[in-house]
Amino acid sequence: MRTIPEKDWKQMRSLKARVLDDACARILTRVESIVQKREGRNHEAYLALWDLLHKEDDKIAAMFDDLKRSTAFFKLAAWQSHGLVSDSDLALFTEETQGAVKAINKYARER
Repeated sequence: MRTIPEKDWKQMRSLKARVLDDACARILTRVESIVQKREGRNHEAYLALWDLLHKEDDKIAAMFDDLKRSTAFFKLAAWQSHGLVSDSDLALFTEETQGAVKAINKYARER
């Protein structure tokens, strides 16, 4: 697969901070929910938090670590599949990039 076009690479980098912040906000909302509902079950809440953060950290790493032009199509597809990039966000990219993202997500769903 080719690397992402320069125009799209710049667009993606400009979205990164917002997308990462949104992903973290979702996680923190789930953390708050666990903490608020612990009702004296502190150890169970701790284990639930540890499990949540461990799983979510893996997702964050997959979506944001090693972000470079050669991985950009896959990262953008992951952002979209996790609901962090809307269709209107994706419309800011070239047809080539939109097609690559759709193909990657289609392949992932079929697996």
